Amino acid sequence: MLMKPVEGAELEKLRLALSGAGLPFDDVGQPGQQFFRFELDGDWIAYGGLEGEGPDRLLRSMVVADSRRGQGIGTRMLAALERYAYGDNVLTLHLLTNSAADFFSAHGYSRLDRCTAPDSISQTAQYSTLCCASAIYLCKTLSASDCHR
Repeated sequence: MLMKPVEGAELEKLRLALSGAGLPFDDVGQPGQQFFRFELDGDWIAYGGLEGEGPDRLLRSMVVADSRRGQGIGTRMLAALERYAYGDNVLTLHLLTNSAADFFSAHGYSRLDRCTAPDSISQTAQYSTLCCASAIYLCKTLSASDCHR
């Protein structure tokens, strides 16, 4: 699986994929965001991204092509994003989800009260306005063993 940065016209394809999956997309392309296209044999299979700077980052916008669901793509994409973040000196990944809390919990993310999020996370548009108040907040402290799988 190949991971490529999303740039230019590809941002619109990302927005459409997120919209189709019912995920927030209004702020895609804002400063401080890094989105990636995941490909297999030259075909798009997934998108995912990170937001922020410093040791705490928001994991966001993970979407897998409908035709590729149930094939472990989400797990592989999550591992790739964690490796990328760890290589960029990220200590903790944070996320909000309405539908995938069990998936992330199975991969080492802990459910926490939203009020415990650091300011760098709680001040993002996704946290403060785009995700509803009922979204579940999770985070994971990255380690070398997690990121070398």
